Amino acid sequence: MSNVEPQDPTAPPQWPGATPDSGVPAWVTPASGQSGAAAQPGAGPGPGAPVPPHAAPGPAQYTTSSASVPTYAAPTYRSWQPGILALKPMSFGDFLSVPFRAIRYNRGVMLGAPLLFTLVSTILTLTALWVVFNDPRLGLLSVAPTMSGISGESIGLIVIAVACMLLADVLSSSIIAPGVARAVLGERITIGTAWRQVRRRLGSLVLLYLTAFASMCVVGGLALLPLLLLITGDGGAIAIGILLTLVAFALCVPVFLAITLLQGIARALIVLEDVSIGAGLKRTFSLIKGRFWWSILIAFVTLLLINIAAGVVQNVGQFGALAVGAIAPESDVIFGIAFFVVYGLAYVLSMLMVYSYLGAVFALIYIDLRMRHEGFDIDLARAAEARAAGRA
Repeated sequence: MSNVEPQDPTAPPQWPGATPDSGVPAWVTPASGQSGAAAQPGAGPGPGAPVPPHAAPGPAQYTTSSASVPTYAAPTYRSWQPGILALKPMSFGDFLSVPFRAIRYNRGVMLGAPLLFTLVSTILTLTALWVVFNDPRLGLLSVAPTMSGISGESIGLIVIAVACMLLADVLSSSIIAPGVARAVLGERITIGTAWRQVRRRLGSLVLLYLTAFASMCVVGGLALLPLLLLITGDGGAIAIGILLTLVAFALCVPVFLAITLLQGIARALIVLEDVSIGAGLKRTFSLIKGRFWWSILIAFVTLLLINIAAGVVQNVGQFGALAVGAIAPESDVIFGIAFFVVYGLAYVLSMLMVYSYLGAVFALIYIDLRMRHEGFDIDLARAAEARAAGRA
């Protein structure tokens, strides 16, 4: 990211990567020189910075060294909670409840965009499945499937469906971050504004997704190694291999959680700070120091809760699809359409829940880490107060 000239410490923080006319926000980093003293770890607010609400009680004052520097009013409740949360380090309960506030506040970005991406991906996936099931070379719907091969049309649709599923995952998870960031400041944005932020770093986001997926595959392959080495032995060796594989997969759970957590934070950071994947991962590791296991706990609990809820929705969709198929006329075409439509809607709803909630959680973890390590709550409060003063 290019260097930016330092600004007046009393001025609100600017968004790197945004031009005065672009209207596209991103979040400052300490290296940009715009965060002031508050952006440095351990540094307190400098002259002209408001006193945070968790600081020692006393009169909140703004002091300036020059008459030419504007003096702002004392910080108000509006500046320390301009949006969905109070600008201070977050508690564990905040990570469970605040995502719902963000979804309600910027529902167009946080529900509309993932719904659009997931719906397109699901339609293509169901179409590919329909073509595969009706492929005459496979004959899956016949009494005795031929399994003689697969047509080129089926292969092409499968490739397109897989690519769309990957893009839907990347886009749906990434476009949440701008919606949460602006909701923290009490601002609403459109899907177009959020998309422009994501589009600038789409290559880095896709590469991050593939890197995380490859890392999980490597870890899973290592967990399967004992079984693969002992599978050619006798029954006792196979049993030992299965036992060792189960133990290895149990040990892999924290590794999978760590990869998911780091990917989620890096994804939000890349979009909001407009940086490459290398800079994003480097900064993610720097931010999470000292808060790694606490963040792992947050990720574990939120992943568990939202996946249980999504699983319930998908199971209801499956039963609903079977019920609709049972009462449908005796026609394979009508049965297939009814089943895929009902189950497809349940799948879209479940994935919408996962993308919106987890995307908000990871964005909030990123914001919380910056508040704790860089005093970012000072910058956000200053920006909120300056905006309020400008509107007055």
